[in-house]
Amino acid sequence: MKKILFFCMFLFFSLKAENLSIFVASSASKAMSAIKDEFLKTHPNDNIEMTFGASGKYYQLLKQGRKFDLFFSADEKYAEAIFKDQNALEKPKIYALGVLALYSLDPNLIHLENLKENLTKINHLSIANPKIAPYGVAAKEILEKLDLNENLKNKIILGDNIAQPVLYVDSKASELGIVAYSLVSPINHPKGHASIIDLKYFTPLKQSFVITKYAKNKKLAFKFSDFISSTKAKEIFKKYGFNTP
Repeated sequence: MKKILFFCMFLFFSLKAENLSIFVASSASKAMSAIKDEFLKTHPNDNIEMTFGASGKYYQLLKQGRKFDLFFSADEKYAEAIFKDQNALEKPKIYALGVLALYSLDPNLIHLENLKENLTKINHLSIANPKIAPYGVAAKEILEKLDLNENLKNKIILGDNIAQPVLYVDSKASELGIVAYSLVSPINHPKGHASIIDLKYFTPLKQSFVITKYAKNKKLAFKFSDFISSTKAKEIFKKYGFNTP
């Protein structure tokens, strides 16, 4: 009798459990992983799988039929595009404001005001690919405003997403990177040194998300969406170096 009761309870909770597939821009990978863990403390029977990468690349995959229940972009552009494509259930919401940083193993290279003077020390500068990654677009904008595009155009190494420039610096493949501060802030215990880039050098990265059409009948997706706007989630975003709306 006890075995039957246990089996019925297991079946009941299994049927109630939900699974979510979520895309998250690489810039938010660390923070969102922590937020997921916090959320699941009150939803222990549910499962959330996260995929990290470049917003532009995964926007195209979603458009081609790749199923994600929620899509967390590194800017407004791709979340708005998903809504305009009629692949989202609600209008985009801003979940974080992106912060960029100079990152290097050499502490002398992370000062923006001295970047021109240090050009001879830089053989390679790593940034995310601006064709698919919003942080790459911001990096190019920074270089343009500093009038350094011409000086550095033959030294730039592109990463498929914003996590790769960090790896390039850590592996000494590049001396300097323009990266997401959320990946190299103190909580991440980075190998190198980072300095935050003033917001005046790039267009604000209003990182936005949508609940996609694939989550239409998934209550968990809406619960997770609500949690993203909670005080606890905002605390985690800030802990990793983001600003919050």
